[in-house]
Amino acid sequence: MSETYTSSNLKNSLSLIEDTRFYIFLALYFIALLLPAYWLDIMETTDARYAEIGREMLRNRDYVTPFYNGIKHFHKPPFTYWMTALGLDIFGVNGLGARFFPAVFSVMTLIYTRRMGFTLTGDRDKAQLSVLILASSLLFLIVSRVISTDIYLTFFTVAALCYMFEQTYGSKTFKNALLTGVFFGLGFLTKGPIIFLFTLLPFLVLCFFDRDHRRAFGWLDWLIMLVMFVIVALPWYIAVVMANDGLLRYFLYDQTVERVADAERFSRSQPFYFFPLVILGTFLPWLYYFFANIRNSNFVKGGWHIYLYVLVPFIVFECSASKLATYILPFYPVMAVLASGRTERPLIPKTIGYIFVVLGVLTALIPVFVDHLREFWMYIAGGAAAYVFLITTLIEKKWFLRRYHFSVSVSLILLTLLIYGGMTFAGPYIKGYRLSGEDIKKFDPQSKYDIVIYGAFTPSLSFYVDRVVPIVFGKRREVQFQQYDEYKNVWMNTNDELIDYLNLRDEYILFTYRKNVDRYIALTGDKCTIFSDRGEKKVAYFCKKGTRPGHEVRSADLYRYIP
Repeated sequence: MSETYTSSNLKNSLSLIEDTRFYIFLALYFIALLLPAYWLDIMETTDARYAEIGREMLRNRDYVTPFYNGIKHFHKPPFTYWMTALGLDIFGVNGLGARFFPAVFSVMTLIYTRRMGFTLTGDRDKAQLSVLILASSLLFLIVSRVISTDIYLTFFTVAALCYMFEQTYGSKTFKNALLTGVFFGLGFLTKGPIIFLFTLLPFLVLCFFDRDHRRAFGWLDWLIMLVMFVIVALPWYIAVVMANDGLLRYFLYDQTVERVADAERFSRSQPFYFFPLVILGTFLPWLYYFFANIRNSNFVKGGWHIYLYVLVPFIVFECSASKLATYILPFYPVMAVLASGRTERPLIPKTIGYIFVVLGVLTALIPVFVDHLREFWMYIAGGAAAYVFLITTLIEKKWFLRRYHFSVSVSLILLTLLIYGGMTFAGPYIKGYRLSGEDIKKFDPQSKYDIVIYGAFTPSLSFYVDRVVPIVFGKRREVQFQQYDEYKNVWMNTNDELIDYLNLRDEYILFTYRKNVDRYIALTGDKCTIFSDRGEKKVAYFCKKGTRPGHEVRSADLYRYIP
């Protein structure tokens, strides 16, 4: 007799993570996020930027002004830097310290997603299922391991929405308005006004359609919300604007208007179908349920209106010239709740299990095709074999039919753990400089020699050697908020500046791309001996002062780096 999938099967699918088991699931999820964190390189450019700014905050003990490789950096508000600095203070300057709080806030996001799910559905099972869906969404799994603003913004978004929905569809209390204002303020301290795109804008749009939204907050509630927002969000902005001329315009125009209108400046121009492809690739198989529930959306309070909390920000991002995959993560918790309804029938349960088996086998075969991973094939193949064995067991026990949601979620979570674990062996061949930094610290354990990065922009090296490394011919920097004397020894953009810097040093360490070395020696006349070789773009030399060329030679711009 063939097995059927009923509502009782859905309860079985969720029974493993109810109550105490829910928090056990969260603890294991947290461990899965952090397992490869220490060994996984800080990646250029996003990881490196936030990790290095946090490190400099910690070392400078200046938690007001962000510095990025020795230069003031006001692209983002400071909350992410504060959390990074705190993690580094607790665990040391390493990958674990930098990635600890993104993992913490990922778990907190899951907790609030469960609460939001229960507020909207009144159904404990659907609230639990929302957690499974979000926890196994690929975009959420990726961003939870990235050092950036996005996971913090996602948490503040779902937390604010929780109290807004409780005020709209539950008990109207002073606390809801107060906490909504607090989380608005924290979101503003994380990524500026974008917090309102995911929360306040859809709410105001729905005031035209939904009476519950119109009646949710009274004038006193709005006043409380505004006061709490001002208290939390504005002191830092006021402090830095008063201390830096021109910064207010920079915040309002350069970092707000131009990010929307001028994607070329920030190198984030993408075609119109970019975000639909991101959602398709990072929300499967749950995307099927998200769309299937549109016609029968009465399982959530507010019905189809709640879809506007996804649709409104999506339309805004589609109209924006600047597009980055992680921008849309803050509406994924709402998508998870909307995907949790009417999911009694599993989507290709047997087939999806075998898909995971194939993915595990393909992972095991990667060292066969990637030369630099062959020496680690036993570790990668062993992890993949364990994964395939687990998935095969789930298929044999028919969990993909009886406990479909749990099985798919665990399969996705462990698959990403397997991939990130494998990436820890690929250090020399990815955009990370952990091994190069370790080589430099072994060569110069007392930090006697200054380091120069030539013809590259690799601030993660500063992170790993735990000091600001001067960069010569790196990418363009915004230096309008400080005097030249304050950064001339950390950012050099002419041959004359480089020679003047080297004239004060008889011995130093050079870090560059291999293709740049001949040009560098021709320019400086120094004698350099290689001591670290981690690939064509990760080479370190110990250099001694040679015969400096005349002014007419070094002014010829023998090498000009164009980012």
